[in-house]
Amino acid sequence: MFRQGCITSLLALALAGCGNLPDIQRAERAAATGNVEQARAQLEELARFGLADAQVELGDLYADADTPKARQKALDLYQKAAAQGSERAVIRIGKMNAREGATFEQRANGAQYLRKALVEGDKSALIPLVNLYMNYPREFPDSEPLELINQARANGDPRGDVALARYYVLNGQFEARADDIEALCVPIAEAQPDCFQLLARVYLTQGRSDDFKALVSRVTNGWREGAIEDRDLYLFARWLSDDESPQKQVATTNELYTLLTPDYVPALTARAKLIMENTYLAEPEVVLDMLNRARASGDLKASLSLARAYERGRIVTADPEKAIKYAEEARAKYPSADYLLGRIYKRGYLGEPDPEKATFYLLTAARRGFPKADYALAELFWEAKGIEMNRRYAWSFALLAHEGGVKRAKALLLEMVPTMPHDVEMAAEALYKRERAARRQLLAKGTDGAAKTTEQGG
Repeated sequence: MFRQGCITSLLALALAGCGNLPDIQRAERAAATGNVEQARAQLEELARFGLADAQVELGDLYADADTPKARQKALDLYQKAAAQGSERAVIRIGKMNAREGATFEQRANGAQYLRKALVEGDKSALIPLVNLYMNYPREFPDSEPLELINQARANGDPRGDVALARYYVLNGQFEARADDIEALCVPIAEAQPDCFQLLARVYLTQGRSDDFKALVSRVTNGWREGAIEDRDLYLFARWLSDDESPQKQVATTNELYTLLTPDYVPALTARAKLIMENTYLAEPEVVLDMLNRARASGDLKASLSLARAYERGRIVTADPEKAIKYAEEARAKYPSADYLLGRIYKRGYLGEPDPEKATFYLLTAARRGFPKADYALAELFWEAKGIEMNRRYAWSFALLAHEGGVKRAKALLLEMVPTMPHDVEMAAEALYKRERAARRQLLAKGTDGAAKTTEQGG
């Protein structure tokens, strides 16, 4: 009744001649021209009236912000729209939880929504669902992704072909099925751009340089003709110089990024990072110019890259104050910015170590899912530089770092063993378990871990 009453009020205002009413199309036009604040203002008003389409559009704006709080806001809006029967909202919830879910519960929720969307005829749910099943086989032991793929192919859906090709890769059958992957992907690559990466994998692995060059030309021409989007070209370029590539193609990545700049902002930042890692590609001034332009366009990854550059002094003279300035900007989105700040204060780059500030930023980074920060905290409390040694904290953070995949953590634990009293070790194990449980609760709620002391964190 509330929604119906609100719509009636809007109509009454419109008939009265008010020209400033919020409007979804006006919001879409504002977003398309980069005026996100105007778009958000329009949609906030419509979403408040309970209009599902506005809730979805507003959720998309929050999702694009890509911070934990913004993603949670987007999810809340999608759920409100889904409760009204919005199929667009259902698929967004599924994809978001499947792609970014930090817990089994979130991923299971994503799977549920994706299955619902697939049953209701939304074919775009197929690949996210297959990826989820393949990436977490223990969580979905009865999922049978191949059955879903075969159903899609039987229905003539080309997504089934690219999903089958990805299935071969994820299932460890790449070498045996390389010819099949090529046959599946060659005809549909423009329509299913994931296929470009799969084909590049085949050609690079098999040393087929001519076929690889032809593929790069095909991707480039497809982009120039509008057959593939900027993002598709960007993802292909990024993959070519990524660790997943069988043979890194740095020069090709640089050329493709150059095509996308300056209009596609993520490519500005990515190219700058590529040049910092491969300094022969361009002069430092070029890197700084690209990063500053990307930062001016609101790309926080550029701020993070600038912070790293000024902290390490790789392409510019080291300047910890500038590093802090840019890292403070980037920390709204990137936990690694908190880690960088913690490292600056831990190492005393401003003159003297500041253990209190180091602990604040490192613990924040760790609770946001950055395991290297746990290792830095373990070092901080073990080495006791400017701070009292605390074996209990050092051991518990080293355990968290080891669990997070930090290889150096095992050596640090072994170093601690000879001087670690049994009662302190037991207390540290209990602290580690409480901290781990608290972090899982934070992740389940989709919040940023507040940087309290370890004792307060439980």
